[in-house]
Amino acid sequence: MKKLLYHLLPALLLSAMPAAALADTSVDSTTIVRFFQDGRTGSTKDFVAPATEFLTLDADKLGDGKLSVHLYGWGRVDLADKSFNNNTFDGSITYAYANYRFDQANAQIRAGRFFVNEGIVNEQVDGLSARTDLPLGFGISAFGGATVHTAHMANESTDGKGDGIIGGRLNYRYKGMLELGVSGVYESDAPHLTSPANIALENEGKFGSHRLVGGDVWFSPHRVFDIMGHTSYNTETKAVAEHSYLLNVRPISNLVLTGEFNEYHNRDMFFSSILFASMVDRLNERSRSIGGRASYEFNKFFELSGDYKHYTRDIGQADRFGGDARLTLLDKTVRAGLGYHYLRSGANFALFPAPNASGSFHEARVYAMHDTKGYFSAIDAIGYFFKQNINGRPSAWEVIGSLGYHITPALALSGDISYGQNPQFVDELKGLIRLTYNMNYASKGGSK
Repeated sequence: MKKLLYHLLPALLLSAMPAAALADTSVDSTTIVRFFQDGRTGSTKDFVAPATEFLTLDADKLGDGKLSVHLYGWGRVDLADKSFNNNTFDGSITYAYANYRFDQANAQIRAGRFFVNEGIVNEQVDGLSARTDLPLGFGISAFGGATVHTAHMANESTDGKGDGIIGGRLNYRYKGMLELGVSGVYESDAPHLTSPANIALENEGKFGSHRLVGGDVWFSPHRVFDIMGHTSYNTETKAVAEHSYLLNVRPISNLVLTGEFNEYHNRDMFFSSILFASMVDRLNERSRSIGGRASYEFNKFFELSGDYKHYTRDIGQADRFGGDARLTLLDKTVRAGLGYHYLRSGANFALFPAPNASGSFHEARVYAMHDTKGYFSAIDAIGYFFKQNINGRPSAWEVIGSLGYHITPALALSGDISYGQNPQFVDELKGLIRLTYNMNYASKGGSK
């Protein structure tokens, strides 16, 4: 099934590409070349220079005007020593699909590699999906195909995913003020693992197939108030995996109050992940966060916000609080901001838990950006100041400077350089060169 999709789906996309010349098309291309030396003792890399290309293509109004094609992917080549694993060349297609919109019932169908984000479903699929409105305010969507596999886990010949996946969502909407949904995802059986440690995870019931069902809600009886969220249930572990809800209130103009509640049952949430399943003992069984944020826009130049979040885990509790200020000046060509937050936590939240350890630290950031028709520049400084030293260092900080030039309205050349110190590196100096191309083409062949 999957081999068939690998050949069929790219063919569908390529068959649509000639018509793209007649479509509304946008192209975003970013090429980044990084340079660095690794001077750590024992390192075999003298000079590393990976060049990475990120490409986005969107072609709309193809054929009868209802067909569109979308693609995003990246590729890397090492110009000197290998930068990652043993491959000189690497790359991936994040998504590549064709979408057709029908005239009736807001119906559409997709084919290719795409993401599904509906209700409790968040999946990357090689296959087909379809959706349509139904009478009386109902709607339905469904998808199916092959799972998108990632890198194999250490000591395994698999990433832990099954080979096939199906799912969908049924929803009900009432007068633009209420939407309720039920959704689910069913992945074929997870592969059997081979390393003794991972076999133990299976035997202890910490790892298995990816299968979830759940419900979601959006409710906004008035424009000043809306609440949204979802709850998911793991049908393999037979327990609730997640609650996640967000409340927005706008009592007066320019003021937004936000509250959130999240609760994760780790074994049930990460049951299909080998990596997280191996960490369940350290993360314990349940984590919860409750928080709020207030943001006020004084005028078009100045915005101030404050936030607070309380974390609860079986290993202890923590609080994070602080605020941010943002400035917009000179007809929006200058943007600047500063922020401060403090994380107060107990010994078990420390990087190396111990009776006298602390996971508390201060976080401070300041930045400024300037963009004109000719050049653009930015400077960004961020620092973390620990309550107790880590590896003998009291802080981790980094300053990043950027400078670029618009060669044409669509083509820009820029470079970044950064310097910092942290518990891992006494000195860390990095740099990169970036070439960016962004262009929209209208149906008659001209640029927009």
